[in-house]
Amino acid sequence: MPFEPEYTLTPHIQRCLVAIDRTVGFLEAVRLSQGDALERLREECRVKEALNSVQIEGNSLTIEQAFTLAREGGLQDELPDHDREFVNYLQAFDAVEAFKGDRTLRLGARDLRELQRILVGGVRGGTRDAGSFRREPVMVGNVIEGETIVHHTPPQPGDVDALVRELMDWLEVAKVKDKSAGARETWVHPAIVAAIAHQRLAWIHPFVDGNGRTCRMFATILLYQRGYDFKYLFEMSSYYNKRGDRTPYYRALRTADAKDEASAHYTEWISYFLGGLANQAYEAQQRAKIVVAGVA
Repeated sequence: MPFEPEYTLTPHIQRCLVAIDRTVGFLEAVRLSQGDALERLREECRVKEALNSVQIEGNSLTIEQAFTLAREGGLQDELPDHDREFVNYLQAFDAVEAFKGDRTLRLGARDLRELQRILVGGVRGGTRDAGSFRREPVMVGNVIEGETIVHHTPPQPGDVDALVRELMDWLEVAKVKDKSAGARETWVHPAIVAAIAHQRLAWIHPFVDGNGRTCRMFATILLYQRGYDFKYLFEMSSYYNKRGDRTPYYRALRTADAKDEASAHYTEWISYFLGGLANQAYEAQQRAKIVVAGVA
């Protein structure tokens, strides 16, 4: 059966979409002169996004170390794992550029595998199944006082390829705006598309390592591809990693997990995701205003 996510457009979700679209409209209308101030803000956002994303996975880098690595890390061949994870994330942003605004490009499993390969390259040996879907069963959980708490048992490895393909097919269907008589419009708002893809990939857990980073970066690709790049002035992962507390993020992700796929419902997760995106859209707008005012 094709992947057909279920969700309800609640008043909160609708308000978030309006706020997000208003920011996109503002950023398209305002003239941001290219210069050092704008580039500094964009670099700061990328560094913070990369840092928060790897911190979610337990990386202990500090903000000071992150900015130093952003300046110098890419020039070093040998880096500790926690440094390499961060530098890889910055390098993945360069790969994301290829997708910006290209709505006609059909994303596929190969793109997802290449993204994961970049993110985990050189980390913990760096070659074990990098760029390949997992061939072994895994569990998602954590250890509390010596006891392993399992939060999610992902699908069996033999199902991964088909599940990813179903998601990629849905991403294409979600692009279609058909105004012809009697036609079924299947278009889904890009922010909702990114939210669902993020959660679905986390649920599939297609890789042995790097799933969280890959999910978050893939959601960014979908936003960029569909024209929601916010002029690179947003950092979504800081919302997930608010004050170092990832609990609300993981709790929201799990609301759409279900042993029986047909019972999965995405409303609560979408609401959480869009709340963060609306917040970051507002921050992007404020950063843009600083550039326009020339006070950065």
